[in-house]
Amino acid sequence: MIKQAIFYGSVLTILLASAPPSRGENASLPILRSAIVVSGETISLSDLMQGDNIPNNGVYASPAPGQTGVIKASRIAEIAKKAGIPSILGDVAGSVTVTRKSRIIAPEEIETALKQSIREKGDFQQPQISFAPVNAQQDVFVEEEATAQPVISNLKIDPASLRFTASLSVPGSKVLTKAPLMLEGQIIDLVDVAIANRALAKSDIISANDIRVEKRERKALNGVNAIKPALVIGQAARDSIITGALLSDDLVSKPMLVDKGMAVSVTYSVAGLKLTLRGKANEGGAMGDLISVLNPQSKKVIFATVVGPGSVAVLTSSNADMAQRQTTSTVQ
Repeated sequence: MIKQAIFYGSVLTILLASAPPSRGENASLPILRSAIVVSGETISLSDLMQGDNIPNNGVYASPAPGQTGVIKASRIAEIAKKAGIPSILGDVAGSVTVTRKSRIIAPEEIETALKQSIREKGDFQQPQISFAPVNAQQDVFVEEEATAQPVISNLKIDPASLRFTASLSVPGSKVLTKAPLMLEGQIIDLVDVAIANRALAKSDIISANDIRVEKRERKALNGVNAIKPALVIGQAARDSIITGALLSDDLVSKPMLVDKGMAVSVTYSVAGLKLTLRGKANEGGAMGDLISVLNPQSKKVIFATVVGPGSVAVLTSSNADMAQRQTTSTVQ
């Protein structure tokens, strides 16, 4: 019994010797944190330690947004002593992991900004792009408070290869103001084209059911002036068109509503009065075309606008103005 009591007494002595100081002795000592998350540009002792009356002025620079760094506990203890904190609790032989809050700029945001700038820069209907940051990893981080949309600047496009370079920044981001993100990539210029769904005979009027819309790379058209699908509807086949043909301006045209030599109805409208007489078309024309018409009675030639099949209307402007409009219409 005596030996057993001595043994327990020895164990108790060892435990007391190795026990940490009482709460009363260390109540005022700050405790070092093992990991922290900050949002600002600097790190204070109050960020690094838990306790009362700890200075909150910046003593270390924060990592870049979205990045993580490590500060050795020994360095923190040195700074704490200079700030009047003689000792700290915690893993003073280890380190503190510091992560900075951030906002990640998603690739979709960058793509949207690039496409908008590319459309404004050149004649691209539906630019498809591939791109990559030059001076950063795939993920792009900015300060948490920089919530504005990305802005593209210094966009340069090689017209031959359609390769591009550009700079990206975010309003309110000091990181990207100091060092804008450099981007490079490739443009694929897509356009919508109309493809004939069926064989068309000469002079057939094209309806919406006669075509399908496909996307083609512009350079693959080899200079063919494809007509926008919406503008094809109502056009007429210049000649026979095979199924699957790409509809271009050399295959379709506005339907001719008046043929050369055709007897036409000529309408005059002046000051609320309407007069209709017969005339003879000196030339053919489609809807809206300005053509010359012979008045069989007076043998005078007038200019009139095609307004329907076999029908023309005399404009109220002068013949000189009409002639000018006829010239403009021909150029278009």
